[in-house]
Amino acid sequence: MKKILLFAGLALLAASCTEDYTDWAGLQKNDAEDAKAVTIKFTPVSGDIDLAAAGDSVKLFTPDVAVDDEAVSSYLVSLDSGVEGGDVYELDADNEGRVLKSYLQEAVVDFFGARPVARALNMDITAYTLVKGQSIKNTLGKSSVSVIPQAPEIEAAYYLTGNINDWDNKDETYELTNDGSDPYENPTFKLRIPATEDGSNIEFKMTPKSGLGGDWTKCLAASSEEGKFNYNNEGENFVIVGDPDALFYDIVFHMLDQTWSATPVGFNEFIYEIGNESGWSEPHPLHGNGLGQYGAIIWLDGEFKFKPNADNWDGDWEKASGDVNGGTLTADGGPNMDGVAAGFYYVQVDLKEMTYKITPVNSISIIGSVRGSWDTDVDMTYNENFKCWEARETLNAGEFKFRLNHDWAVNWGGTADDLVQDGANLQLATDGAYIIRFFINGEGPAHCTVKEDSGYPDFFYEIGNEGGWSTSHQLAGNGNGQYQGFYYLDGEFKFKPNADNWDNDLEYIDGTTMGGTLTDGGSLNCPDPGAGFYRIDLDAAAMTYALKKIEYVSIIGTANGNWDTDTDLTYNKDEGCWEVTCDLNAGEMKFRGNHNWDGDVDLGGSFDSLVHGGSNIAVEAGNYTIKLYISIAGKHHAVVKKN
Repeated sequence: MKKILLFAGLALLAASCTEDYTDWAGLQKNDAEDAKAVTIKFTPVSGDIDLAAAGDSVKLFTPDVAVDDEAVSSYLVSLDSGVEGGDVYELDADNEGRVLKSYLQEAVVDFFGARPVARALNMDITAYTLVKGQSIKNTLGKSSVSVIPQAPEIEAAYYLTGNINDWDNKDETYELTNDGSDPYENPTFKLRIPATEDGSNIEFKMTPKSGLGGDWTKCLAASSEEGKFNYNNEGENFVIVGDPDALFYDIVFHMLDQTWSATPVGFNEFIYEIGNESGWSEPHPLHGNGLGQYGAIIWLDGEFKFKPNADNWDGDWEKASGDVNGGTLTADGGPNMDGVAAGFYYVQVDLKEMTYKITPVNSISIIGSVRGSWDTDVDMTYNENFKCWEARETLNAGEFKFRLNHDWAVNWGGTADDLVQDGANLQLATDGAYIIRFFINGEGPAHCTVKEDSGYPDFFYEIGNEGGWSTSHQLAGNGNGQYQGFYYLDGEFKFKPNADNWDNDLEYIDGTTMGGTLTDGGSLNCPDPGAGFYRIDLDAAAMTYALKKIEYVSIIGTANGNWDTDTDLTYNKDEGCWEVTCDLNAGEMKFRGNHNWDGDVDLGGSFDSLVHGGSNIAVEAGNYTIKLYISIAGKHHAVVKKN
């Protein structure tokens, strides 16, 4: 892809240096006057170009023009990131080698993202020289420049400091975050806060994590321009004008364009179903649209109720009237909803109307021109691992939607991230084999993912002597044939693509106890590496595997004293977890493997959902019993009990 960005006002050669220019390397015919001799060289600027400190235009190089007559020159600069087949930006430069800063900023952000660090760009310059009406083109050659994009310093988290928490600059109750990804790739930060009981205004500033404890100079503050904000506490308090009907406010900050908004919300984001299907012990979320309407597909088996909170029964809703298909709700006490046969149901609740509806799920399907017409449904199957509905199909470029029970009464469209009833058709750009997954489990908005199907299964499985050859251990795949998992091994083992059978299993050819090559036509088990906990890497594309023994898993951080001291956990083979009981200080911590940061184990984020490379976890001082589960499909968590 090539992008053309023109330097405003430099139409200098546009009229005369059109298709009719003189190529310096080619032959010229001109009866009126001789060809003009032009010699052009250039010197790229040295050092880093910091766009934050630049004016409207930026100098990339200094030209040196030698000509035997009066001449005017301009330049076309081609920039790329060095990635073969990647984008190329073409920018017009003036006769001093300057380009518009805004265009250079767009190019470097497109190539590398907005993080303000030096980025190396390849530069190729072509000169166009006008000498007494004759246009001459010179290709000057390749070089490089180093550019730092203009962007503020964005931290991983910010905290609301205002009249709802007594302006406590140390309080971390109201945390503004993105989805945990690089803040320069996703600079949209969100927070939901409760409305005041009396509907009064909320005033606040946003304190970055590095400013907690009293450093107000780093806060985000409101700009005099409505809907904008400033960094470094330059401005006034943010003000949310109280809405008497609001239960919450959804606050959104866009960190790069420095805008913010607060939207009143009258209903909770989630309510919960609980019932006989779980022995009345496990609540299932239904996600709301902010208008009091909630929905999810839930496995039901018998009677059930709804409630507003996952962890208590306060304000629960019972049946006022109705049958197995739905009815009306009451909060004044009443019977359970009518029992239903075991199966999946599309459960809808409208708290504004105080009604509910229960629809058996006979099918979830894809329909659209991606299968040639809008007359044929592609039925999806339920994927227990991902808790979604899934189809693996060869599809045409075109449009599609999802629908329930081969009927348009319930259908979902819109955007992949937010699917709604009667939403717009979704688009598929190219023909191909795809894996399409539809998520409507109530844990968030209904959404889907669409990716090319590489032909490899989502999971492979290790099975071996450690489980008496009866327990399959799941290895998570990346879609390209590479799989990884963390498990205790004790003896010989094999790999197989299915948990419940041995079809197409992989056997050992040669190697060492820590890895080797595999075949699908042999009989040898992989050799015993010795009893212990291992990271298992399987490459089904290359037919190889490798083991890395995890000798230690430890706690490290200021909660443990400092970032140089590890407190080791002990592996509990019976429970399949690493565990320890120890004292911790108030501070931050992570889990790591083998007493290093080499990437074997580096878990942070939150105890409920640990991820490799995740953020530090804050803890209070106390004595804790911690059980760390480095478990299947890359899903890791810790059970933490304060004694």
